[in-house]
Amino acid sequence: MRKLRSLLRRALRVLLRSVVLDIVNSEIRIWGDPGRLDIAPTAYMVNTLFNVSSGTIHIGDFTFTGHNVSIITGTHDYDVFLAERQRSIPRSGRDIHIGKGVWIGSNALILGPCTIGDHAVIAAGALVVTDVASGAVVAGVPARLIRSLEMA
Repeated sequence: MRKLRSLLRRALRVLLRSVVLDIVNSEIRIWGDPGRLDIAPTAYMVNTLFNVSSGTIHIGDFTFTGHNVSIITGTHDYDVFLAERQRSIPRSGRDIHIGKGVWIGSNALILGPCTIGDHAVIAAGALVVTDVASGAVVAGVPARLIRSLEMA
């Protein structure tokens, strides 16, 4: 009986490891119409979630993310309740434009509508809810300007 339990535990570990690694290493997930997502061919996204329910998302050249980044246009109407709240999703108006050369740290959350300028840095764990200037380094919840990069 002990050997059977040991074998089952080992098999479960192998199976779970495979599932977890698949989730962690999958490049992107898209919620909504994939045609509303434009990622430059030189951009690199690591298991990033894109929600395009309420707008479009554009990602510029050489932009890259850390793990578990969420870029979300979708929202709900908080003035209604129950099923109506669940289904009241605007279809447009919350676009996100991310410029070229942007570094988005792991576990960052970007909520539209907003524009992130070229070469900006979004710190790990930051919550972006407003525009970010080109060359800005932002961090925190909500994200605030930490410094501006010298751009030659």
